[in-house]
Amino acid sequence: MDQKEAAKKVHVMPTLLLTDMSDEELVEKIQEGSEAAFTELTKRYMQKSYALAYQMVSDIEVARDLSQDVFVKIYSSIHKFKKGSKFFSWFYRILMNHCINYTRRKQRLSFLPFSEIFLRTGENPDERLLAQENDEDISERQQVVHAAIDRLSDKHKRVIILCDIEGFQQEEAAEIMGIAIGTVRSQLHYARQNLKKLLKEYITEI
Repeated sequence: MDQKEAAKKVHVMPTLLLTDMSDEELVEKIQEGSEAAFTELTKRYMQKSYALAYQMVSDIEVARDLSQDVFVKIYSSIHKFKKGSKFFSWFYRILMNHCINYTRRKQRLSFLPFSEIFLRTGENPDERLLAQENDEDISERQQVVHAAIDRLSDKHKRVIILCDIEGFQQEEAAEIMGIAIGTVRSQLHYARQNLKKLLKEYITEI
């Protein structure tokens, strides 16, 4: 093996090994100035970032912009990531806050079916509610849900979106929001109850 071939292998090897590194190891590389590590981390999280952003804003183009914005934020603040922390929770916390700030301005949040909200609180949905679920024209119902979610407090919005819309486990939601699992359970309980009350106001008008 000549010197040129050896040099190529020395140069290529770290890049190949990036795919085997944990998120936290990649962050360390990024903090040391590795652009290749940031590219690998972006590949891992771009689709997840877009999926969550879309659930929150229900707009393909906006979700794409928000998810890309977050990676700019991540790159510029990567030096703030503390060793021993989990990257995924840090990442999703930044993403959630970014999307929440957007929805505050635009008042557009993801659609969650009426009946599902009632079932998750342990109550059978009203028959009139089920009839609405089968209505071909769901635009009004979507607007009502959007408005109801928008009336929740920020902490209740976050926990509803993470657990009931995006499908995170409560333990994962706790890490993302930086709170105890018991707090997540409490917030989720009250968020569902409050959302149900808001939707009941609409049902009485049907």
